Amino acid sequence: MSALSNASDSGQSLRQETLRQETMNSSSDQASSEQDTTDTTVWSFGFGSNMNVDIVKNKKGVAVIEHIAGCVKNWTLSFTAGGLDLVEPSMGNATPMDGGELHGVALRLTLEDMTKMDKQEGYNPTGDRGYAKVEVTVSAYDGRTFKAWVYSSRKPKPSQPCSSRYLNILVSGARDAGLDPTYIDRLAERPTYKPSPSVLSLRSEVPELGSLPPMTVEELAKTKEDVDEDDPDSNVHVSIHGLIFRLPKSKVFFKSHRGRDITARFSRHFRGISMDANDDFGKPPFRLPRDFDSEEEREYLRMWQDHYLSKGGVGSIVAHLVEYRAQLETTSTSSTPSPPNPAPAKNA
Repeated sequence: MSALSNASDSGQSLRQETLRQETMNSSSDQASSEQDTTDTTVWSFGFGSNMNVDIVKNKKGVAVIEHIAGCVKNWTLSFTAGGLDLVEPSMGNATPMDGGELHGVALRLTLEDMTKMDKQEGYNPTGDRGYAKVEVTVSAYDGRTFKAWVYSSRKPKPSQPCSSRYLNILVSGARDAGLDPTYIDRLAERPTYKPSPSVLSLRSEVPELGSLPPMTVEELAKTKEDVDEDDPDSNVHVSIHGLIFRLPKSKVFFKSHRGRDITARFSRHFRGISMDANDDFGKPPFRLPRDFDSEEEREYLRMWQDHYLSKGGVGSIVAHLVEYRAQLETTSTSSTPSPPNPAPAKNA
């Protein structure tokens, strides 16, 4: 099976790029489709995290009418969709490839939920950013053949390992969907991102919370008021593990990170819980490393710390979050109080 193969020479790479461009040019971004446009439902083919129907329903808030495992010929799974450096270096991408096989899960959605999925996945009908939607033929495992939409990056990047968090989601989704065992085995064997020695060395230079000036949750939130949106060098403040970074806003991709602690937010993300529907807005009680479910969860949050360290170095850590430190240093051996039961995303 060649589904996870990489081009080994420049000729094959050129053929793949030519095929990709031809496919993009013929994709149905203009809504000319062999799918029944009078129908109220449509098929979307998931090959990454969207293979996991529970994530689609509960985290992305998209209702799935029907789902079936299937394969798309002459496409392959590559890890060439851009991610976030030192955390999620790459994401899965559907890439045209002669002789390839892309296994996944076809999801039948209402047109309304397809639109919701488009927003979740970064669909961009024009330009060279985000994802195109390409119409493909799915050969379902139950013998049916039908048209479906697949998302493909408009500007793929060089392939690099994805995070173990992301790969685990893919493997779990593939197993739950009953995909071809050989395909699953090859997927599970993919290498994953590991921090480099230089990244680990920088971790060791992070100061203790008590050695840093104090800043309260309220004071941190107020820093958002000082941001000049017209100035890319205007500073924003982000906290993780109670360490407060001051960085130019051009280096902080997500506005939702400004003026708050993001530890609990990305703990939820790691555990497959909607970040937005259950947001604590960076307020106590905090989810501390001692409350994490696994060492893998702890490492994932360390990588978010690595991400911001890489943007400004140790010198960009300017304060500690008072309430976080107070909770961390409590003498109680009990676990941090749990927030309300996580709710599924309505439009996360």
